[in-house]
Amino acid sequence: MPPLKQTTGMLIHQPVSAKDTSLTNSLFKDNLLVPAGPKPAIHYTNYDYAVSLVLFISFVVFVWLYVSNRKRLNLLVKGFYTSKSSNQLSRDEYTASNRMGLILSLLFLLTITLFVGQVSDYYGLVFPGGKVIGYGIIVLVLLLLYAVKIITVQLSGFVFKTGKETAEYVSTLFVFINLLGLFMLPVVMCLAFFRQVSPTIFIYTGYAIILGFVCIRLIRGIVIGFNSNRVSKFYLFLYLCTLEIIPFILIVKLFILYV
Repeated sequence: MPPLKQTTGMLIHQPVSAKDTSLTNSLFKDNLLVPAGPKPAIHYTNYDYAVSLVLFISFVVFVWLYVSNRKRLNLLVKGFYTSKSSNQLSRDEYTASNRMGLILSLLFLLTITLFVGQVSDYYGLVFPGGKVIGYGIIVLVLLLLYAVKIITVQLSGFVFKTGKETAEYVSTLFVFINLLGLFMLPVVMCLAFFRQVSPTIFIYTGYAIILGFVCIRLIRGIVIGFNSNRVSKFYLFLYLCTLEIIPFILIVKLFILYV
């Protein structure tokens, strides 16, 4: 505010001349910043937005299942650690033909495929034919692996007249597949978006989850076989070695060789 000058009996405003800044040096001149172009440019990143889209769809599917089938989903989680809930799912014929089982099986394929792709990127492995073809190969391998397992179990149940035990084991297999997809969803999301934390932590967390699921599933299969007098212990051991233990050891061996 301009100063006030007091005269006899009255105050008079005395104007103050403004400082001329037209000759002042600009802050945007005489510095070390070099302009890249006369116009602003859009910043692009090399981030794979397809991964974000797949994760978003997976998360929406999970939320929809939790809202619409909360009781069924809770029963599925309980079937992981209690035989009572697992037997109830078996009586309800919980397989891939079930709507919830089908959706969760697709979620399993998405999360495991993304995890394998993320691990491959971390270790610098390149898929032959590109990433899309590599992801397709992973999906086909998973489908083939579990199709062979289910067909073998069904044929064994038909030959040895163990339909009840076969249905229980197939139901248990789908329970573990579906839960593994749910448990791996946070891992692949953290690998995609958490840049402040080392990816090694999430990668080894994923390893631990997969190994834990495989071991618990083996134990559950052994318990189902030993609780039944109609299941041959020799053929049970042969099946576990041929379609459970040996493929897992081969996958670990290939991983160690190429990583």
